[in-house]
Amino acid sequence: MALADRDSIPLPSARSLLVNSLVAALIASALMILLHELVHLVTGLVFGHGGTLYPFGVLHHGDLTVTAEVVALLAGPAFSLVTGILLQRWTPLRQRGDLAHLVWVWFTFVSVQEGVTYLCLTPFGAGDTGMAAQLMGLPVVAQFALLGVGVGGMFANAWAFAPHMARFAGEDPVRRNAVTLFPWLWGMIASVLLALLYLVLSGAERGAGEQIAILAAGTATFVFAPMAHLFSRWVREVGAEPLRLRAVPVIGLVVLAAMIAGNIALSTGLDVG
Repeated sequence: MALADRDSIPLPSARSLLVNSLVAALIASALMILLHELVHLVTGLVFGHGGTLYPFGVLHHGDLTVTAEVVALLAGPAFSLVTGILLQRWTPLRQRGDLAHLVWVWFTFVSVQEGVTYLCLTPFGAGDTGMAAQLMGLPVVAQFALLGVGVGGMFANAWAFAPHMARFAGEDPVRRNAVTLFPWLWGMIASVLLALLYLVLSGAERGAGEQIAILAAGTATFVFAPMAHLFSRWVREVGAEPLRLRAVPVIGLVVLAAMIAGNIALSTGLDVG
């Protein structure tokens, strides 16, 4: 369907927007994390070390050199950040205006958010960038500079999401909250609970810093969405593009359930290489 043909379609209800946005956000987040961890795994394999893949991380087999470990640590956030930035500029499913388009949009933004969140954790020695900074002996000033870049990146990500908020929800504040505030709130709760479940089921020993990073990522993954309200006045001229959504996204729920089941199975660890 051409964009012009959607002008006569009424905006979906706030409930439909919320349910579909939440499902799309959780699917996108699960896919982003899987790809992020696979990049860690593949990078280790390139350096001749296999690994055990979990839904929340990779445990490399054997001892990597400092250089190899730094590269493997930074590969995940770099991949998420670059992929998200590039794909935000390409929306091949925009004319469809359905759940698949929502998943695509959320995937690009949660990918960027993953990268900038890790930058924010750098001075605290937590997460991929924090551990890499410790291994490199990065000066504290430089670590806090990365924190500043990460905070700026969060605002930039929210600014980029604001036009999507306007297109999906129009100017109605209730609908806008249905695609921003409430997907963040419920998505954050679901993400943290699922991360805790995977950690408990895995039984794998993880350092305190790594556990903090895993849970912090769950709280911050969708924060760009409500932050988009800060830029509402800059998107007043953006016209609404009503989405074609089902009241209950059955296919999306099936996909989400399958991904959660897959992560539960993966919680015991998958040895590769």
